[in-house]
Amino acid sequence: MTKFKANLPIYLQVSDLLAERIIRGNYPPNAKVPSVRELAEELTTNPRTIQNALKELIDAGVLITHRGQGNFVTDDRAKIIQLKQQRIQKKTADYLDSLQPFLTWKEILLAVKSEIIKRKENEKCQHKD
Repeated sequence: MTKFKANLPIYLQVSDLLAERIIRGNYPPNAKVPSVRELAEELTTNPRTIQNALKELIDAGVLITHRGQGNFVTDDRAKIIQLKQQRIQKKTADYLDSLQPFLTWKEILLAVKSEIIKRKENEKCQHKD
């Protein structure tokens, strides 16, 4: 069961969830996404909420509706890349906003740099094994 946050409209959270599935390839280009009813059952939410979430992705050009057949992921890879970039920018901005009250910009940059170096070293160790 999916847990939704109280501080953000559920339809936006559902839209984010579906966008993530598209970006990760769970719903590849030209794939049919589950129906409103199927998604409502899976996510235990109102079908109207699902419709609103799908509309967000349709308006963004990521989903295409074929009347009588359902909604399909676009085959326009540029749209999917754009969606991914928008999500990266939003998550980065949200993360920086959460750190800014506690750290200076310099401290944030040093922390991010340190974390990147640590992760790269871990990747090198994993590839050696």
